[in-house]
Amino acid sequence: MKEILCSIATRGRYDTTLPLALASIINQTKLPDHIIIFDDNDEDKRIDLREKEVYRNLLLMIELKGITWQVIFGERKGPQYNHQIANTFGYKWVLRVDDDTILEPNVLQTLYNKATTEENVGAVGGCIITPWWNFSVEERNKSSNKIEDIYSTPNKQWFPIIDTEEVDHLHCSFLYRAGVCDYNLQLSPKGFREETLFTYEFIKRGYKNFIIPCKTWHLKASEGGIRGVNDEEMYIYDEEIFRKNIDCGKLCVLNNGIGDHLVFESILPELINKYKKLTLAVCYPDVFEDYNIPLISIADAEKITNIDRYNIYKFMADRNWKNSLQEAYKTLYL
Repeated sequence: MKEILCSIATRGRYDTTLPLALASIINQTKLPDHIIIFDDNDEDKRIDLREKEVYRNLLLMIELKGITWQVIFGERKGPQYNHQIANTFGYKWVLRVDDDTILEPNVLQTLYNKATTEENVGAVGGCIITPWWNFSVEERNKSSNKIEDIYSTPNKQWFPIIDTEEVDHLHCSFLYRAGVCDYNLQLSPKGFREETLFTYEFIKRGYKNFIIPCKTWHLKASEGGIRGVNDEEMYIYDEEIFRKNIDCGKLCVLNNGIGDHLVFESILPELINKYKKLTLAVCYPDVFEDYNIPLISIADAEKITNIDRYNIYKFMADRNWKNSLQEAYKTLYL
């Protein structure tokens, strides 16, 4: 069996971050054996990479380093479909790389050393740092990669990692044992939560996931990738699939006035009864001071997920809603 495949799924980033990601792979101290670029652009926007000077040079560098490569045109069903192809390509390990990341030179070597010296490793990742994100010391201290904390705390990978730690799930870019778990192909073309679902599957099957000290820069490009598919309904759809597959509770976001908070409070007993764990992102925490429920700020929620899909007034407008606000909250959250 061949050793390491590097898998990159790309969409809408020919002229922005994809060349940076490829250059960082070329400059790893340990190189992959093969690189697959899954081109998920619309057919009328696809290009032959060899016809652009920057890619012509990058591909020649890849070949001169003894790495083979290929481009596979995707079916535009979402990154999970492309990564599932890589997952079954016949390699022991797959380095999954997002097309808006820059890996520091020791990343693959560090991940591979851990994966091959620790028994029963499913996936291993380093810190994934977005340069323009600012976090407080308090946020860093409460960060967690336990699956039950996914709605209430920042991801540990968003901060510098000092010590190796066993975790439930990983995101963005990581090295994983191929052919053991499958990507969830029920997700929409956005593929929201696909990395979390995939890596947590290793835990469910008795493997271990780790975060270790090494750094990948996540530019979190504003265009392209899943942000190039502008359909909030897909977020809602994927979130529901995620919740059905992993019982980690429910996040509710109240980015609105105190009156809206009070209407939402009227359905809170039903939510508490339905969900194992409930987390509320609110503007007026005093409304819920009598409830033993984790409360986070709207700013915290924005760092954890895209909160646009929780906008209750957009939810009603999109459906030409005729019933009460209370019923809208019930439909959205119950």
